[in-house]
Amino acid sequence: MDRSVPRIGAWAGFIAVIGIMGYHIGLMLIAGPRVSGTVDATAIEAYYANERIALLGVEGFLVLVPFIVFLVALRETTAQTGMGRFLGTIALAAGIVELAAILVEISAQAAIVAAVSSGSDVVPLFRFWDVLYNSGTYVLEATWVAAFGLAMRETGTFPRWMVGLSAITAVLLAVNVTAIWVGIPDQATLPSALALAAWFVGASLGLRRIASEPRSVPERLAA
Repeated sequence: MDRSVPRIGAWAGFIAVIGIMGYHIGLMLIAGPRVSGTVDATAIEAYYANERIALLGVEGFLVLVPFIVFLVALRETTAQTGMGRFLGTIALAAGIVELAAILVEISAQAAIVAAVSSGSDVVPLFRFWDVLYNSGTYVLEATWVAAFGLAMRETGTFPRWMVGLSAITAVLLAVNVTAIWVGIPDQATLPSALALAAWFVGASLGLRRIASEPRSVPERLAA
């Protein structure tokens, strides 16, 4: 395998996690704790009255580019065996579907801001956003984290602790699927966000380590 693939993937992973964290921290700074799991129009309108929420979505769109590179690099790096390729492809497919969902949810969030600004009813649109982002996307995240974790075990080139971290992170994300339905406070989903950030960092470090490993004789001759 071309060592530039994991090297590029590592950098993309670091950029993606910084961008994702920056997006959510930015939302917190400009609008405060997000609204989720409610149909209270007053609370929704109070949060989305801040028009900078829509503008910050541009940064959210841009972050998807390194995220795509990171996912593809992970798939290529873990596809060293038949099972690794199978699991990595499942993870890549789930990640691509999540990317499409994120495009929709960021757009929906901007639409909510516009609805509040124009005095329109925001509850149905907000509920669509909430179900998509705070329930549906967690299914996809849990899938690609778990699948990549198993693929990493197949290759044997990633740190062993990444398998355990993948399992823990996937379970936390899967629990979050039920959050808005059973009334789990939004703050209670923070552990999964921290675990996912740690997973991004760990996977990126694993990619960088693979890119830095001395090449075998056949690889050097092929180069």
